[in-house]
Amino acid sequence: MANLTQTCTKCGKQFLIIEPEQKFLQQKNLPMPIVCPTDRQLRRLHLRGGRELFRTKCQKCGKDIVVAYDPQKTKQAIFCKEDYEKFFMENDPIIEDPLPDI
Repeated sequence: MANLTQTCTKCGKQFLIIEPEQKFLQQKNLPMPIVCPTDRQLRRLHLRGGRELFRTKCQKCGKDIVVAYDPQKTKQAIFCKEDYEKFFMENDPIIEDPLPDI
C-alpha cells in the first residue's frame, strides 16, 4: 500500500494519506478523508465552540496579560500568575479546623 495524494474538497490543496493512516481507516471501516488535515482540525475546533482571549493588565502589578474572560464584564480581580499565586498563599480559601473533641 503506497501513500495516497488527495485533493481537499474544501480548499483545493493536496495532502497525503500515509500508509499507517490508510491501514487504520480500513481496520475501522472508515472512508478515506476528502478534507485536508488543516481543514479537519478547523472543523473540530469550530464544533468545540469559539474561544476569545482578551488583553488586559494585572490589577496588582500592572503587567500585560492575556485572559480568557472579558475584563469589562467581570467583577473579579484580575491578577497575573505570580500575583494570583501570592494572593492564594496569603488568603488560603480552605480553613483547616481541627476536628472537635467528642
